Amino acid sequence: MRQILFLRDPGYTRCPSCKNVSSLHRSRARSFKEKLIKATKLYKIYRCKTCGWRGYFATIVITKKDIKLFFMYGAIALLSGLIIREILKRFLTT
Repeated sequence: MRQILFLRDPGYTRCPSCKNVSSLHRSRARSFKEKLIKATKLYKIYRCKTCGWRGYFATIVITKKDIKLFFMYGAIALLSGLIIREILKRFLTT
């Protein structure tokens, strides 16, 4: 079964600057802006060990396939609710 939302560890991805794999490590928030971004829990601050690049990476990944699955599950839930409502309406009115 495929996870709809999954957490990603950018420590195993490529550095955007030097393209080295597994050279990123977590970095501390230095400014108030960085502390606000870190507080959202959606982004984390990383630094490259080789080139010194410093930036943000999203920890939750949402793809087009995930969005399609959300809509499909929502449609199934809505349809199930309508069917159950109609069944209950028929049994309770008689």
